[in-house]
Amino acid sequence: MRKIKKWNLLEEIDISPSPWFPLFKHKVKLPNGRIVDDYFLSKVGDVAMIVPITKKGEIVFVRQYKHGAGDIIIELPAGRVKTGHNPEEVAKNELEEETGYHVKQLFHLGTVYGEPSKDTFKVYGYLARDIDIRHTQRFDDNEDLQVLSIPVKRVDEKIRSGEIKASDTITFIKLAQLKAPELFR
Repeated sequence: MRKIKKWNLLEEIDISPSPWFPLFKHKVKLPNGRIVDDYFLSKVGDVAMIVPITKKGEIVFVRQYKHGAGDIIIELPAGRVKTGHNPEEVAKNELEEETGYHVKQLFHLGTVYGEPSKDTFKVYGYLARDIDIRHTQRFDDNEDLQVLSIPVKRVDEKIRSGEIKASDTITFIKLAQLKAPELFR
């Protein structure tokens, strides 16, 4: 198998239009010696996502408008991991804030790249079993969402029909099915 080499970063210029969209212009040298001086890369920040399963065997989702998609999306609870914060704690906090559910222990499902060509962010996925309701939701200023519980046996149907179409949500549901199949029987 031929060895693939990384690109060499020669220069990075911050051209961010706002704190909501950090954007950088890179000048890179490819392994073949070619120089690309206009490669644009975003650095929106890592995400922690959680697959929360209730004692009744339902996965808890949030349904909310996502402006980038221009659509109302069903997805797993998730949030940005701010610098210096632990992704596992962020996942627990987002579950509580967005849904009111609480969990003590998480199982790490894996880490995936969200958009490896044009962004640096990773998505850390966790599985939460036997969650319980503790309090009411606490939204951020720009959040307006609904909590939706779907029986684990109906989740694949929702993915097939296109009702669930967020790629990271589908990825972590599938990883949960592979790593904890007993929860999906």
